[in-house]
Amino acid sequence: MKKNMILTLAATLTVLAFAACQRAENQEQETNEAYIDATSKTTWTYFSLSKGTVVGTGEENDTDNALWAARGDWDLAVCRYNVRTNSGASSSTAAKGGVYVSKESFDSLKKLPKDASFASDEIVTSKGMSGTTSVAQSMATVITFMTNEDGSKVMPPVYLKAPVYVFRTADGAQYYKVEFTQYQDDNKETGHVKFQYARIQ
Repeated sequence: MKKNMILTLAATLTVLAFAACQRAENQEQETNEAYIDATSKTTWTYFSLSKGTVVGTGEENDTDNALWAARGDWDLAVCRYNVRTNSGASSSTAAKGGVYVSKESFDSLKKLPKDASFASDEIVTSKGMSGTTSVAQSMATVITFMTNEDGSKVMPPVYLKAPVYVFRTADGAQYYKVEFTQYQDDNKETGHVKFQYARIQ
């Protein structure tokens, strides 16, 4: 009798443990979609992956950049096709965000690769028609561009899909796979960004 009770208890605990693991796995792989209005060439939209919401916006200037660099409630930001993470040059609080470029598809990426290395944001200097600009941003981009053999962009621009990224949250405690799925709306207007994301471990 006692032996049967022990076996029954062990079986029940096994079932409960399996169910808990299944719930955790389903929670980690729950995919969400977000939209960001990136039609402005000077506005950064800040997003919290853990909360699944836009936190706010800021202009590309010293004042707004400093305000957002001091905040820890955002994980990624988008301005046109550029992306920030809460790390490196985009943070004044030593936030632990960053981005890793995956070689896997969104669906096949089930867990954080053991060799994943996260790049922090850096100051990127570029020359354009309006002069030389220096912007804090990450290596991630919403889209990539088709290029000629010499590395210059094909004109008019041809937009290509960006790779799947893994973003680390500002507190360094969570990881999210992210795939940018849209940069143009149905009318072919650029700056209408959509991405899907899911937490992984």
